[in-house]
Amino acid sequence: MSRTAPKTAMRADGTTAALRGASFAVALAASLALMLCPFLLRHVPQERLHTALPVLMLGVAGAFVHGIGYRPDSPLLRILFGPACAWTLMLAGALLMFMV
Repeated sequence: MSRTAPKTAMRADGTTAALRGASFAVALAASLALMLCPFLLRHVPQERLHTALPVLMLGVAGAFVHGIGYRPDSPLLRILFGPACAWTLMLAGALLMFMV
C-alpha cells in the first residue's frame, strides 16, 4: 500500500508552510538588523528603547519557534509560541519603539 502526501502542507493547527516561512523570514530579518546595524536605533530615546526592545525580541523568539515548525504539546505554550502572539509582540515592539 502506498500513502499519498497531502496536496497542501497544512498542519493540524491550520498553519501552512508559507506562514511558517514568513514568520522565520521576518524574525531573521529583525534579528539581523538589530545585531548587525545597532546604529539604526540611535535616534530612539533610551526609555522607549528599554521598554520596546524586550517586547520586540520576545516576538522574534516566538516567530523563530513558529518558523522552524516546533509545536508544543501544552495548549498554553501553543498559544504563546503561535504566529498570532509572535506577530502581535513584534508589531507592538516596533510601534512602541518608532512611534513619535
